[in-house]
Amino acid sequence: MDKRHFLGTSIGAGLGMGLCAIGIPARAQDKWGESQGFPTGWGPPGAQQKWEGYPEYHVGNFSGGLETMFAHQRIRAGAVASTLRSAARSVRAGPFRSASDYAARFNRPGLLIARGDEIWHEEYRFRRSADMRFFGWSMTKSVVGLLTGIALEQKKIASLDDRLDQYLPGLQGHVFADITLRNILNMASGINICESFCSPNNGFERYGFSQIGYSPRRGQGTDQIRGVMDFRWGRSDTQGQKFNYTDLNPVLVGWVLETVYQQPLHLIAQEQLWQPLGAQADATWLTDAKGFAFAGAGFSATLRDWARLALLVAYDGRWNGQQLVPADWIAETARHGEKDQASRFNVARPGRAYRNFFWHHSADGRMLRMAGAHSQNALIDRKTGTVLVQAGLGAEDGGDEEMAALFRAACAL
Repeated sequence: MDKRHFLGTSIGAGLGMGLCAIGIPARAQDKWGESQGFPTGWGPPGAQQKWEGYPEYHVGNFSGGLETMFAHQRIRAGAVASTLRSAARSVRAGPFRSASDYAARFNRPGLLIARGDEIWHEEYRFRRSADMRFFGWSMTKSVVGLLTGIALEQKKIASLDDRLDQYLPGLQGHVFADITLRNILNMASGINICESFCSPNNGFERYGFSQIGYSPRRGQGTDQIRGVMDFRWGRSDTQGQKFNYTDLNPVLVGWVLETVYQQPLHLIAQEQLWQPLGAQADATWLTDAKGFAFAGAGFSATLRDWARLALLVAYDGRWNGQQLVPADWIAETARHGEKDQASRFNVARPGRAYRNFFWHHSADGRMLRMAGAHSQNALIDRKTGTVLVQAGLGAEDGGDEEMAALFRAACAL
């Protein structure tokens, strides 16, 4: 079915769907905190405080519990939700591997597959439900990427090749001053930090403490901007030359957005994206103690609203009867020009590319991915307009491969 069929669809009320009620293996229930009622919080009394790392807390914390642990802001939904309607279809990764089999085997609290305004498959586990907000972890970066495209279209940002200090006067003379927005969005800033796909990991001590603080006072006295200003390790690479994935990059873009809009990030998202999108429920954005949003990993939304964001990308930035994100921005996000070579396919990562805070899962930019820690994912096929969105609890051997197989099967329908 051609995705263009849905671009002019009129938008009305949201859908009401029944939830799948499929049993959870006893071993998984025990691992993920079933016997404790899926607890929330920093961990067992007397233990080191963690917002991840105690598996029995992951179900509760990743579906609302983090909002009791950190300061956060609410992104208000509008009065009318854009239409997503139940249109159940069987999606199978193989003859004996259904979508529900996949969700059960790999412990997915939520799984949703959609195309156009139709939800083909939706189910929840571990006593989660459609009205719960699921923490996106680094899927948040993609939200910041979309907001950047909107700001560029609105002339709030003149060019991706502008230096940071053109928008952040406080960075004049700082080691980050001349880094361009393009290189930050491509994770090619050259900042001397090791967080992902490298070792030894030094991300927390060099920056992460300014986001979540130290145990036993996590969430207290945190200040991300101070963490940026006090960063003393400089640059390890010439910008634009090497892919290096770090939360510092979206934090810098978030700071630029707040400066050019003269608003906090959650209000920018609410006015420019969330309400025009026709989100059906409020979202939340975690902040530090100063109220500055976690631009790298702080956004929570219902699975259906995560799906709306994914569908927005699948349909070239058009949704709810409006062009919400410039089509040119989505097209740019899906390709690599001469200045984007450090993040191109098979260079950023084997079998992967990166652009504007989105992962690429195909060399031609057809398949994009919003990805977060512990298997949070939104897979997007720009050719068919199909999306697969899931909430996760942790990395599972074979999980990514089976998810990809399930998604390919959905795209082929």
